[in-house]
Amino acid sequence: MVAHPFDEATTAEPVPIERLARDSELVRDLYSRCDYAGALALLVQLIPALHGTGGHDYRAVLGLMIPVYGAAMGSLLNVGYPAHALLAAERCGEAADQLGDPAALAVAAANRARVSAYTGAYRPARSVCDRAANALERHLAAPAALDLLGFLHLARSLHCAGTHDLATAQDHITEAATIAARTGESGAWDMAWGPRNVALWQMALQLDTGRAGESIETARTIKVDELPAQRQVYFYMDLARGLADVDRGHDAVRMLLNADRVGPQHARSSTAARETAKSLLRKGEGGSALRGLCERMGVAA
Repeated sequence: MVAHPFDEATTAEPVPIERLARDSELVRDLYSRCDYAGALALLVQLIPALHGTGGHDYRAVLGLMIPVYGAAMGSLLNVGYPAHALLAAERCGEAADQLGDPAALAVAAANRARVSAYTGAYRPARSVCDRAANALERHLAAPAALDLLGFLHLARSLHCAGTHDLATAQDHITEAATIAARTGESGAWDMAWGPRNVALWQMALQLDTGRAGESIETARTIKVDELPAQRQVYFYMDLARGLADVDRGHDAVRMLLNADRVGPQHARSSTAARETAKSLLRKGEGGSALRGLCERMGVAA
């Protein structure tokens, strides 16, 4: 990414747009299945190829860059490299600026805010999403605009919770749920938007605000087998936290093992999952299964 800024001319041979689209789809699929190592390995070749193709295909290439840089950002963030992820989010923003599509600009804003929130910078993250939502509301007739507006409400619920504005956080979740009821499930821009995702964010908000019992009840309404693999991992990790908080340690260990089965690279890199595992280990929960998971996570009591 450092070697291929947008303002640097390239001498690379152009790659047919069909091949770029195929490789981009593979990267996004690997990311959605939590194979971050696989996605990042392919990106080493794909990013120079994307920047080396212009001409009449350039707008199509920009359209590929946005989800590709989103996958790069998410992969790097989920294995613990926030500074590298920030560069990917910035590249996503540059591609969106050049494309000029309202939904693409909202995606880029959500990606930038996600990195900020990961590092605890909730106020800047919320400001980014506020500006993006205000801009998007002027273009709600654009494809996927309403989906993205709903997702920005979810993002801002996290940011508000991070700044202890809990009433506003719940207001954003409620507004997201209203929009999701209108749109249904959507795969636009790889956001996995829809009622299922709203329920996952509601579950996380309840956990983060000390309502573990409510979070477990929300989890009962979610059909986990209908979720994409990455969302399943989030579900299992959050449910494990909730179960641990209500002293259901055996069930919490089982949920952590489910997360590790579905997305080991994600679960083993997650700070929240590692802290939950460490807490359960100290309490003597889970026996050899938990000890084995902790070894895979690099966690010691």
